[in-house]
Amino acid sequence: MDENPTHHSFVIADIEGYGRRSDEDQRWLRNELYWVLQTSLAKADVPFTPSLTQDRGDSVILLVPGTAPKRNIGDALVQHLDRELTRHARRSSEPARMRLRLALHAGEVARDGRGWIGRDLNTACRLADLPSAREALAAEPDANLVVVVSDVWFRTVVRPDPVLVDHFEFRRVPFVVKEIDDHAWIHVPRRSS
Repeated sequence: MDENPTHHSFVIADIEGYGRRSDEDQRWLRNELYWVLQTSLAKADVPFTPSLTQDRGDSVILLVPGTAPKRNIGDALVQHLDRELTRHARRSSEPARMRLRLALHAGEVARDGRGWIGRDLNTACRLADLPSAREALAAEPDANLVVVVSDVWFRTVVRPDPVLVDHFEFRRVPFVVKEIDDHAWIHVPRRSS
């Protein structure tokens, strides 16, 4: 057990509408989620470490070591994930289409005997469940993905990079849930037809 906190980036991918799917579709979607994530991570040069991964049924929590460039996560991973989800959608019927809420945050996390703990990880999980993210994805039926990032991520990864600011159209939304009273930033990649 290592109780010393270490810095990580948090990537949380949550499947939209998972609970309303049949058991068979859920099984298939879970396999597809891992395939899409691992393919996208490899293409973005972001490490995938099974011991730093927590499965939540309809979602996956990835802890990425703090040494991995956040730009690879916030730019390349998002773009590759959107492309892989587009490929997935072309091969899937509507009941098995996978759309994701992707939350990005970074901070300190420690490991106890059962898993990872820390306030920053809690914040990342709350981002993935943010009602504004759910609503943004629901409002764009052709989109495959909504990206929601913490204000810290936006200020340290997105805003300093003019290419990211121009490329991704983020909008600021309230982030008020449980113990959090802040704001977050949402981007919905749109298909270029």
